[in-house]
Amino acid sequence: MNTTRRYEIYEKLKKDKTVQVNELAKVYAVSLMTIRRDLDMLENQGLATKSYGGATLNESISTEPAFEIKEGISQSDKKEIAIFASTLIHDKDSIYLDCGTTCLELFKRIHHKKITIFTNFWKILQYVDRNTKAKIIMAPGTYNPITQAALSESTIQFFQNYDKAFISVLGIDLDYGVSIPSMSDALVKKAILASSNKKICMADHTKFNKKYMSKIANIDDFDMIITDDKLESDIHVKNIIKAH
Repeated sequence: MNTTRRYEIYEKLKKDKTVQVNELAKVYAVSLMTIRRDLDMLENQGLATKSYGGATLNESISTEPAFEIKEGISQSDKKEIAIFASTLIHDKDSIYLDCGTTCLELFKRIHHKKITIFTNFWKILQYVDRNTKAKIIMAPGTYNPITQAALSESTIQFFQNYDKAFISVLGIDLDYGVSIPSMSDALVKKAILASSNKKICMADHTKFNKKYMSKIANIDDFDMIITDDKLESDIHVKNIIKAH
């Protein structure tokens, strides 16, 4: 499965509202059947509706691509961000780890530390092994297959006080703020921020200059926004830090 291609097709759909199978097959040098399978997956997620010879965007801004598609995008940048973020976490820290592909990269680099990790992100359990020293406390709630996390009222009620919260988002706009498509996910993230002493957002450069229906917070509500060094040089905000 080529997750990068499928994500790019979804991004093209968001921009152009429609795509054609023949055109995509030529661009990616793959068969028509391969492109149709890509569109099948987007349709199954509710992101697109297939039509004769192509597909059209489902204009619902509450939808987002599945974790499996997002996981393969900007992978090296997410690892760079996660490595930097891991240096902010020390033994005996109590942290909240949000759901998201960058958060997964961070978990891979901190689970051997003697810390307490609170999370609603069930995906990380696949990466627990005999070297895991972290105490992991899972939030309850209704499982969401898109984010692979618990997202419901009982999840929100679970939150306590944490030293640091690491939040993953899909959109950062300097005027509008930080946002995601899902209202239920946004409510959980807001509760996390309200319960944390230090608020840290992790977002690669592809998330900037984008905004979604569900706003989480303003830019300056975060103590730190960690991104990669591909972020446009004309974006200057004091709490944005480029990982190197």
